[in-house]
Amino acid sequence: MGCCCEWRAPRQLRYVLPSIIIGLIAYLYSSFVYFAQSRALAAGATWLEVLIFHVLFVLLCWSLAQCLLSTDSFVPRRTLKKEELDTQEYDDSRVESKMNGARRTCRKCRALKPDRTHHCSTCRRCVLKMDHHCVYINKCIGYYNYKFFLLFLGWSSATCLYQSSLLFRFVLGESLDRAATLYFFGKLGLLACLGLALLCFYLMHLFFTARNYSTLEYCEKRDDPEHVNYYNVGVSRNFQEVFGSLREFPYWFVPIHSPSFRQRDGKAFPVNSKFLKED
Repeated sequence: MGCCCEWRAPRQLRYVLPSIIIGLIAYLYSSFVYFAQSRALAAGATWLEVLIFHVLFVLLCWSLAQCLLSTDSFVPRRTLKKEELDTQEYDDSRVESKMNGARRTCRKCRALKPDRTHHCSTCRRCVLKMDHHCVYINKCIGYYNYKFFLLFLGWSSATCLYQSSLLFRFVLGESLDRAATLYFFGKLGLLACLGLALLCFYLMHLFFTARNYSTLEYCEKRDDPEHVNYYNVGVSRNFQEVFGSLREFPYWFVPIHSPSFRQRDGKAFPVNSKFLKED
Protein backbone atom coordinates (compact mmCIF):
# COMPACT_ATOMS: atom_id res chain seq x y z
CA MET A 1 0.00 0.00 0.00
CA GLY A 2 1.41 3.40 -0.95
CA CYS A 3 2.08 6.17 1.51
CA CYS A 4 1.38 9.89 1.20
CA CYS A 5 5.01 10.70 2.00
CA GLU A 6 6.13 8.89 -1.14
CA TRP A 7 4.41 11.36 -3.51
CA ARG A 8 6.35 14.34 -4.83
CA ALA A 9 4.94 17.33 -6.67
CA PRO A 10 6.37 18.03 -10.13
CA ARG A 11 8.98 20.78 -10.09
CA GLN A 12 6.69 23.25 -11.89
CA LEU A 13 4.02 22.84 -9.19
CA ARG A 14 6.27 23.36 -6.19
CA TYR A 15 5.40 27.03 -5.89
CA VAL A 16 1.88 26.82 -7.29
CA LEU A 17 0.42 24.84 -4.38
CA PRO A 18 1.90 27.12 -1.67
CA SER A 19 0.58 30.16 -3.56
CA ILE A 20 -2.89 28.61 -3.67
CA ILE A 21 -2.76 27.83 0.06
CA ILE A 22 -1.70 31.38 0.97
CA GLY A 23 -4.31 32.84 -1.38
CA LEU A 24 -7.02 30.64 0.14
CA ILE A 25 -6.06 31.72 3.66
CA ALA A 26 -6.16 35.39 2.63
CA TYR A 27 -9.54 34.95 0.91
CA LEU A 28 -11.21 33.13 3.82
CA TYR A 29 -10.08 35.81 6.26
CA SER A 30 -10.74 38.92 4.16
CA SER A 31 -14.14 37.70 2.98
CA PHE A 32 -15.24 37.24 6.60
CA VAL A 33 -13.99 40.68 7.63
CA TYR A 34 -15.61 42.51 4.70
CA PHE A 35 -18.80 40.53 4.16
CA ALA A 36 -19.70 38.54 7.27
CA GLN A 37 -18.33 40.27 10.36
CA SER A 38 -20.76 43.20 10.37
CA ARG A 39 -23.68 40.85 9.61
CA ALA A 40 -22.70 38.57 12.50
CA LEU A 41 -22.43 41.50 14.93
CA ALA A 42 -25.77 42.88 13.78
CA ALA A 43 -27.35 39.45 14.27
CA GLY A 44 -26.24 39.14 17.89
CA ALA A 45 -22.63 37.98 17.89
CA THR A 46 -20.49 39.61 20.58
CA TRP A 47 -17.19 41.35 19.99
CA LEU A 48 -15.55 38.66 22.11
CA GLU A 49 -16.76 35.96 19.71
CA VAL A 50 -15.40 37.93 16.77
CA LEU A 51 -12.13 38.62 18.61
CA ILE A 52 -11.64 34.89 19.18
CA PHE A 53 -11.77 34.37 15.41
CA HIS A 54 -9.07 37.01 14.84
CA VAL A 55 -6.86 35.49 17.55
CA LEU A 56 -7.20 32.05 15.94
CA PHE A 57 -6.24 33.53 12.58
CA VAL A 58 -3.15 35.23 14.04
CA LEU A 59 -2.05 31.92 15.60
CA LEU A 60 -2.60 30.20 12.24
CA CYS A 61 -0.46 32.72 10.34
CA TRP A 62 2.20 32.82 13.04
CA SER A 63 2.51 29.03 13.02
CA LEU A 64 2.74 28.93 9.22
CA ALA A 65 5.37 31.67 9.14
CA GLN A 66 7.50 29.89 11.74
CA CYS A 67 7.16 26.63 9.83
CA LEU A 68 8.23 28.21 6.54
CA LEU A 69 11.09 30.30 7.93
CA SER A 70 12.72 27.52 9.93
CA THR A 71 15.87 26.11 8.31
CA ASP A 72 17.55 24.66 11.41
CA SER A 73 16.58 21.06 10.60
CA PHE A 74 19.05 20.84 7.70
CA VAL A 75 22.30 18.96 8.34
CA PRO A 76 25.43 20.85 7.16
CA ARG A 77 26.74 19.48 3.86
CA ARG A 78 30.23 18.39 2.81
CA THR A 79 31.54 17.86 6.32
CA LEU A 80 33.23 14.60 5.25
CA LYS A 81 35.74 13.79 2.56
CA LYS A 82 34.74 11.15 0.01
CA GLU A 83 37.17 8.62 1.45
CA GLU A 84 35.68 9.13 4.93
CA LEU A 85 32.20 8.01 3.89
CA ASP A 86 33.09 4.32 4.15
CA THR A 87 35.51 4.50 7.07
CA GLN A 88 33.23 5.52 9.91
CA GLU A 89 33.70 3.57 13.12
CA TYR A 90 31.08 1.86 15.26
CA ASP A 91 29.30 4.18 17.70
CA ASP A 92 27.28 2.43 20.41
CA SER A 93 25.54 5.69 21.34
CA ARG A 94 23.53 5.47 18.10
CA VAL A 95 20.37 3.42 17.65
CA GLU A 96 20.59 3.37 13.85
CA SER A 97 23.68 2.22 11.96
CA LYS A 98 24.85 0.64 8.71
CA MET A 99 24.70 -3.11 8.18
CA ASN A 100 28.33 -3.37 9.34
CA GLY A 101 27.61 -1.38 12.50
CA ALA A 102 29.32 1.81 11.31
CA ARG A 103 27.77 5.25 11.67
CA ARG A 104 25.38 6.22 8.88
CA THR A 105 26.55 8.65 6.22
CA CYS A 106 24.94 10.36 3.24
CA ARG A 107 26.84 10.18 -0.05
CA LYS A 108 24.81 12.99 -1.59
CA CYS A 109 25.45 15.43 1.25
CA ARG A 110 28.81 13.93 2.25
CA ALA A 111 27.85 14.17 5.89
CA LEU A 112 27.09 12.03 8.91
CA LYS A 113 23.44 11.08 9.37
CA PRO A 114 22.39 11.18 13.03
CA ASP A 115 19.58 8.93 14.23
CA ARG A 116 16.23 9.57 12.51
CA THR A 117 17.87 11.75 9.84
CA HIS A 118 16.79 11.25 6.21
CA HIS A 119 17.83 12.76 2.89
CA CYS A 120 15.09 14.79 1.19
CA SER A 121 15.32 14.35 -2.57
CA THR A 122 13.25 17.51 -3.11
CA CYS A 123 15.32 19.83 -0.91
CA ARG A 124 18.48 17.83 -1.70
CA ARG A 125 19.49 18.07 1.94
CA CYS A 126 19.60 15.75 4.93
CA VAL A 127 16.97 16.68 7.51
CA LEU A 128 17.10 16.01 11.24
CA LYS A 129 14.21 13.75 12.30
CA MET A 130 12.63 14.25 8.90
CA ASP A 131 8.87 13.83 9.00
CA HIS A 132 7.98 14.48 5.36
CA HIS A 133 8.28 17.05 2.60
CA CYS A 134 4.97 18.93 2.56
CA VAL A 135 4.08 19.68 -1.06
CA TYR A 136 1.30 22.08 -0.04
CA ILE A 137 3.76 24.56 1.48
CA ASN A 138 6.88 23.29 -0.36
CA LYS A 139 8.75 22.81 2.88
CA CYS A 140 10.58 19.98 4.58
CA ILE A 141 9.10 19.19 7.97
CA GLY A 142 11.77 18.09 10.40
CA TYR A 143 12.97 18.30 13.97
CA TYR A 144 12.90 22.07 14.41
CA ASN A 145 9.65 22.93 12.61
CA TYR A 146 7.50 19.87 13.31
CA LYS A 147 5.84 21.57 16.29
CA PHE A 148 5.08 24.62 14.12
CA PHE A 149 3.58 22.37 11.45
CA LEU A 150 1.41 20.62 14.04
CA LEU A 151 0.18 23.95 15.40
CA PHE A 152 -0.53 25.17 11.87
CA LEU A 153 -2.77 22.15 11.28
CA GLY A 154 -4.49 22.59 14.64
CA TRP A 155 -5.08 26.33 14.44
CA SER A 156 -6.12 26.11 10.76
CA SER A 157 -8.74 23.51 11.62
CA ALA A 158 -9.95 25.55 14.60
CA THR A 159 -10.14 28.75 12.52
CA CYS A 160 -12.15 27.11 9.72
CA LEU A 161 -14.59 25.36 12.04
CA TYR A 162 -15.03 28.41 14.27
CA GLN A 163 -15.70 30.69 11.30
CA SER A 164 -18.21 28.18 9.93
CA SER A 165 -20.00 28.18 13.30
CA LEU A 166 -20.21 31.99 13.24
CA LEU A 167 -21.68 31.91 9.74
CA PHE A 168 -24.17 29.20 10.64
CA ARG A 169 -25.35 30.81 13.90
CA PHE A 170 -25.45 34.48 12.98
CA VAL A 171 -25.37 35.02 9.22
CA LEU A 172 -27.41 32.31 7.52
CA GLY A 173 -30.32 32.88 9.89
CA GLU A 174 -30.77 36.44 8.63
CA SER A 175 -32.83 37.58 5.67
CA LEU A 176 -30.52 37.37 2.67
CA ASP A 177 -31.10 37.70 -1.03
CA ARG A 178 -30.61 34.64 -3.23
CA ALA A 179 -27.05 35.49 -4.30
CA ALA A 180 -25.90 36.16 -0.73
CA THR A 181 -27.55 32.96 0.52
CA LEU A 182 -25.81 30.85 -2.13
CA TYR A 183 -22.49 32.58 -1.43
CA PHE A 184 -22.58 32.03 2.33
CA PHE A 185 -23.83 28.44 2.01
CA GLY A 186 -20.99 27.73 -0.41
CA LYS A 187 -18.46 29.30 1.91
CA LEU A 188 -19.88 27.41 4.88
CA GLY A 189 -19.47 24.13 2.99
CA LEU A 190 -15.90 25.01 2.00
CA LEU A 191 -14.96 25.94 5.57
CA ALA A 192 -16.54 22.82 7.03
CA CYS A 193 -14.78 20.52 4.54
CA LEU A 194 -11.41 22.22 5.03
CA GLY A 195 -11.78 22.27 8.79
CA LEU A 196 -12.67 18.57 9.01
CA ALA A 197 -9.91 17.55 6.59
CA LEU A 198 -7.32 19.54 8.54
CA LEU A 199 -8.66 18.09 11.78
CA CYS A 200 -8.11 14.57 10.42
CA PHE A 201 -4.49 15.40 9.52
CA TYR A 202 -3.99 17.05 12.91
CA LEU A 203 -5.31 14.00 14.78
CA MET A 204 -3.15 11.72 12.63
CA HIS A 205 -0.03 13.67 13.60
CA LEU A 206 -1.07 13.72 17.26
CA PHE A 207 -1.22 9.92 17.01
CA PHE A 208 2.28 9.87 15.51
CA THR A 209 3.49 12.16 18.30
CA ALA A 210 1.91 9.98 20.99
CA ARG A 211 3.73 6.94 19.56
CA ASN A 212 6.92 8.91 18.78
CA TYR A 213 6.90 8.18 15.06
CA SER A 214 7.68 10.49 12.20
CA THR A 215 5.50 10.10 9.12
CA LEU A 216 8.42 8.49 7.27
CA GLU A 217 9.10 6.05 10.10
CA TYR A 218 5.45 5.07 10.31
CA CYS A 219 5.18 4.51 6.56
CA GLU A 220 8.36 2.42 6.53
CA LYS A 221 7.67 0.30 9.60
CA ARG A 222 3.90 -0.08 9.89
CA ASP A 223 3.79 -3.33 7.87
CA ASP A 224 6.75 -4.90 9.70
CA PRO A 225 5.38 -7.17 12.46
CA GLU A 226 8.83 -7.45 14.06
CA HIS A 227 9.47 -3.72 14.23
CA VAL A 228 10.20 -2.25 17.67
CA ASN A 229 10.00 1.51 18.15
CA TYR A 230 12.90 2.23 20.50
CA TYR A 231 12.00 5.92 20.60
CA ASN A 232 8.56 5.37 22.17
CA VAL A 233 9.17 6.43 25.78
CA GLY A 234 5.52 6.85 26.80
CA VAL A 235 2.79 9.24 25.69
CA SER A 236 3.64 12.02 28.14
CA ARG A 237 7.39 12.05 27.41
CA ASN A 238 6.73 11.70 23.67
CA PHE A 239 4.64 14.87 23.68
CA GLN A 240 7.19 16.68 25.84
CA GLU A 241 9.89 15.92 23.26
CA VAL A 242 7.96 17.96 20.70
CA PHE A 243 6.17 20.64 22.73
CA GLY A 244 8.27 21.07 25.88
CA SER A 245 8.07 19.92 29.47
CA LEU A 246 4.86 19.96 31.50
CA ARG A 247 6.14 23.02 33.37
CA GLU A 248 6.31 24.79 30.01
CA PHE A 249 2.71 23.96 29.12
CA PRO A 250 1.88 27.49 27.79
CA TYR A 251 4.52 26.94 25.09
CA TRP A 252 2.50 24.00 23.78
CA PHE A 253 -0.01 26.33 22.12
CA VAL A 254 2.21 28.98 20.53
CA PRO A 255 4.84 28.59 17.77
CA ILE A 256 7.81 29.27 20.03
CA HIS A 257 10.21 26.56 21.15
CA SER A 258 10.32 25.99 24.90
CA PRO A 259 13.61 26.50 26.81
CA SER A 260 14.00 22.74 27.34
CA PHE A 261 13.56 22.08 23.60
CA ARG A 262 16.20 24.68 22.71
CA GLN A 263 18.73 22.79 24.82
CA ARG A 264 18.55 19.78 22.49
CA ASP A 265 20.15 19.43 19.06
CA GLY A 266 17.94 16.89 17.27
CA LYS A 267 20.81 14.44 16.83
CA ALA A 268 20.16 12.14 19.80
CA PHE A 269 16.89 10.95 21.27
CA PRO A 270 15.80 9.20 24.48
CA VAL A 271 15.20 5.49 24.00
CA ASN A 272 13.00 3.08 25.90
CA SER A 273 15.32 1.12 28.18
CA LYS A 274 12.73 -1.68 28.35
CA PHE A 275 13.32 -2.56 24.69
CA LEU A 276 17.09 -2.29 25.02
CA LYS A 277 17.08 -4.75 27.92
CA GLU A 278 15.01 -7.20 25.88
CA ASP A 279 17.63 -7.02 23.10
